[in-house]
Amino acid sequence: MSVYINPIANGITVSLMIIYLAFIPVLIYQYRKNGTFLVRKNIVLASFAVYMITAFFMTLLPLPSIEAVKNMAPIRANYHPFLFVKTFLNESGFIWNEMGTWFRAFCSPSFYTVAFNVLLTLPFGVYLRKYFNKGLFQTAVLGFLLSFFYEATQYTGVWWIYPHAFRYPDVDDLIVNTLGTVIGFYAAGLFDKLLPDPMKDKSLKTEYASLLRRLISLLIDSIFVNIVYELLRVVVLLAAGKKENTIDIVLYLISVVIIFILIPCISKKKRTFGMTILKLALRDGKGNVPRLSGMIMHNLFIAFWLNVAVNIIGMIDNAWIIIFLQLVVLGFAAALLIISIKNKRVTYFWEKFFDTYMKADL
Repeated sequence: MSVYINPIANGITVSLMIIYLAFIPVLIYQYRKNGTFLVRKNIVLASFAVYMITAFFMTLLPLPSIEAVKNMAPIRANYHPFLFVKTFLNESGFIWNEMGTWFRAFCSPSFYTVAFNVLLTLPFGVYLRKYFNKGLFQTAVLGFLLSFFYEATQYTGVWWIYPHAFRYPDVDDLIVNTLGTVIGFYAAGLFDKLLPDPMKDKSLKTEYASLLRRLISLLIDSIFVNIVYELLRVVVLLAAGKKENTIDIVLYLISVVIIFILIPCISKKKRTFGMTILKLALRDGKGNVPRLSGMIMHNLFIAFWLNVAVNIIGMIDNAWIIIFLQLVVLGFAAALLIISIKNKRVTYFWEKFFDTYMKADL
């Protein structure tokens, strides 16, 4: 079973890493285009990525060393269609009118190898019909092309990385994989109601700015703060030739002022980089661009509570000051949570105080 388990584990691991790296860019794109995070669509896309990568790994792994392949005798491909039927009948002991031979035959390698190849591409047929709206003929052709890619990868020694093939290219795999895709096409119809439907996701072109959208915006601004901070550190270190925590704190505060105050002040729509990328904007109670003083106080408040207080903790040596700042941050989080629970929605209580409200820029 390790022949199958290891490639599956590796495929899932790699695909999850790709999903992790793509998560923030996908969030940004969907917030800009649709105004919301499309949960069902992203579940489908993520599962499709996991399936495609895992299926490919199952046809490829484990990879031998190049030296080992050099010492192997060249592997001859099978060009005889339906050889798997003859192999099954000769090696499994299957006799159609003797029920006692059936179980033993279905447990033989000549059967479960073919069954594996059917199951390998069965999900592909489901995805093509359910989520890509392909007909039967298109599904069969795409299933054949996917299988052909697998076989070509094996036949060429992973596209000539290896001196020759180290796996057994087989025309029967093309037939069986294509059959698996077609079976998946029909299976999609049977399980249609059990599968997530991306069409139920709706664009949310409203002014409401969700907590996740705000946090992504803040994350982007924090990245820019750290970029400016590191650039300032380089300049100061080159000029002064020494490093001190006090200087680091001052440089970090200057970086925060540049990103959260200076940039919005000089920008046309009074937005930070993160707000621009996420299509967010500050508005007053009447829906207009807020006063400059209100914008500055709002951004300073956000920058301190959710950025400076967290990052400066790592720059301070005094344990009592660290504990105090941690308690302050926890107190802020607790206040936000309690007020939000009371109002039965996420409530940003400081917005009313400054008369500045974060809205989606439609």
